[in-house]
Amino acid sequence: MKKLIYLIMGLGLLFTACNPMDDIYTAIDAQQEVITGDVVYTLTTDDYDALNLSYGSFSSEDDAKTMLPAFLSEKYPVWGKGSSALLGFQLYIGKAFNTKDYKLTQADYTLSGSNLLGFQFDATPGDFLPGILTDNISSPSEGTYANANYYQFTGSAYVLTPSVSLEENFDYGATAGDLTTISTNWTAHSGSTKVGYITTSLSMVDYPSSNVGGSITINSSSSEDVNSAFTTITSGKVYASALVNLSAVGSGNYFFHIMEAANTQPYAQFRARVGAKDNGSGKILFGIGASSSSLTYGTTPFDLNTTYLLVSSYDIATGISNLYVLTTAKTTEPGTPEASNTGTSGTSISAVAIRQSSNIPTATLDGIRVANSWSSIMSNGPFEDEVIGTKESYNSYYKYSGGTWTEATDIYALTTEDYDAMGTASGQPGKYNNFDSSMDIDTYVTTFLGIKYPYAADGDTMKVLYKYYSGSAQTRGNLYTFMDGAWTAYQSTISTTLQFGHDGIKWVPDNTIKYTLTSDDYVYISEQLTGNADFANVSLPNLANYGDFDYNWTSDQLLQAMGILADHIDPTAAEGQKYVFTYLLYDNGLNTKTMSVIKTGGVWVLNN
Repeated sequence: MKKLIYLIMGLGLLFTACNPMDDIYTAIDAQQEVITGDVVYTLTTDDYDALNLSYGSFSSEDDAKTMLPAFLSEKYPVWGKGSSALLGFQLYIGKAFNTKDYKLTQADYTLSGSNLLGFQFDATPGDFLPGILTDNISSPSEGTYANANYYQFTGSAYVLTPSVSLEENFDYGATAGDLTTISTNWTAHSGSTKVGYITTSLSMVDYPSSNVGGSITINSSSSEDVNSAFTTITSGKVYASALVNLSAVGSGNYFFHIMEAANTQPYAQFRARVGAKDNGSGKILFGIGASSSSLTYGTTPFDLNTTYLLVSSYDIATGISNLYVLTTAKTTEPGTPEASNTGTSGTSISAVAIRQSSNIPTATLDGIRVANSWSSIMSNGPFEDEVIGTKESYNSYYKYSGGTWTEATDIYALTTEDYDAMGTASGQPGKYNNFDSSMDIDTYVTTFLGIKYPYAADGDTMKVLYKYYSGSAQTRGNLYTFMDGAWTAYQSTISTTLQFGHDGIKWVPDNTIKYTLTSDDYVYISEQLTGNADFANVSLPNLANYGDFDYNWTSDQLLQAMGILADHIDPTAAEGQKYVFTYLLYDNGLNTKTMSVIKTGGVWVLNN
């Protein structure tokens, strides 16, 4: 019975006592060695992707310090306190300088007194651009460059309200006859043999005075000249148009013109005289005389029995008359006329006229219009106001410095000629006078600079602005430096390194430099301490000869020795710089030891 009680008591003690395995595990943990490692590693494309850095670089060093500890923990999960990693990575440090584009608006031009989308020809844009940039570019950084894109008229310019002064479709009924007999809109001012009226009409698609009513006929055997008056036009350009179909043509004379006033004699004030002649091969050449019957003919051969649209113009201010011969109606005035002639300027226009005389063609005319603009020749409206005048586009470059915008004098902006010199084929800058993402910009620019500045010297710099197309043309630029006989481009992304150390819990940015003493270092320390009474207890010659410390060196003496060495190898070390020195100590044999120091208050102290 007693034995059973003793057994039960023993079991009770077994279940209530502490688990002896806990002590065993604790002892094992206490004896377990920390795994340390040192690595030099450069991040790869896959690493940047894993860090969600699609551009393959960090945007700041602070970002790298924040993101890389977790990266190291994942890559080296078993490393602990005392481990170090020197990581190489790409760092975006920013552009050499910033650029801005600003295109002037109507409100900007209004500041100069212009109510047009452009500076007037006699304005000085530089008087207004600094203020305009100040008002429209917010918070520019020091040294920013701006491209101010603006228009300026090359001569006087004004706003015109298009209007039609005369529209004649010869819609006078179903009976043919003489024009001046069946219509009071036309008055004879010379000759007797009548201008004829017929009931068929001429047509051209999209021309507003087309295929309406009848038409008129003229020939070289008749003599009557007629005109139709309208409200006098005293400035700008006067446009006159007509559909014509020539069945025969002679040696040349004018048959259609505008004039100063109806029934005025003599006929000195005829303007924009339109004529035709045979080209010698049965084709038609059309010509114009501004104020003289001596015409300037074009060179294009046109066909008989074909309907054409003739449009003449007379510039009252300059006396220039142009002639356009069209096979289809055009909404915008062609850039090049068929013929042009310059004559007397300043004539007010108040009538359009038809002339019959020797050597004029046998012709049918219809759809005559007179207006003050091309648009109102080609349309019956409604019309929007038009700006009359020629303007050109300009780019002026300014630099933001000291709180103001001033014209930039320290940059070079590539010109159209520069782009063309780089090649005009598809995929080359001269094709569209800009760069794009498919081009190696720095190679093009450095090659260009090498040709343009063959005598550049080392250290010369050049800020180059250029056009870059990415959905639209933008101004960009870079800094180029001439070194070792070649131009090199500033790189906005650089290769750099950061060092990290493991503090026993996590990876932290660490500037610790690990350094192993060399034989020369022992010699240097010995030389620096020779004669120092504080080191009388140690053999400095042995330090130099054997390249190790011995057991006589105290901890304070070793710290002072490491401080002397640190000042020697890193004389400009910043506050907080750390070193871990590995050295040899003789004590019953050679032993490898380490000492960690940090620069604090300008001196090296232990870094525990």
